[in-house]
Amino acid sequence: MPSVLVVGASLGGLRAAEQLRAQGFDGALTIVGAEPHLPYNRPPLSKEALSGPHTDVASLVESLAFRRRASVDDAVWRLGTRVVSASLEAGTATLDDGEVLRFDGLVVATGLRPRRLPALDPRGGRHVVRTA
Repeated sequence: MPSVLVVGASLGGLRAAEQLRAQGFDGALTIVGAEPHLPYNRPPLSKEALSGPHTDVASLVESLAFRRRASVDDAVWRLGTRVVSASLEAGTATLDDGEVLRFDGLVVATGLRPRRLPALDPRGGRHVVRTA
């Protein structure tokens, strides 16, 4: 059975997996992400974290979680781990714990990191909120 590895377990990785299923891919899907959480909506993160009723990160992330389509219910989610290298020739990806995953197709949906400007000094009351 063919397999696809999606690197990046945020909105891009989730939508890539859903679209693979929508286009008829019925092989194994594995989604790897560095964060320990399922995909969640990032834009309201700062407002929810700073002013919402949440007392812990888990309830915050749960309130912001994206609804997943049933088509990806069988996907394997490998959260809290990173892909540190991949070989397209060999069809393998190595995780940060040394485990090697095999794949027939690879989707890289790792997103981006915010650029930190010198003017955004946290001591001045400005912060970059990117993850829960």
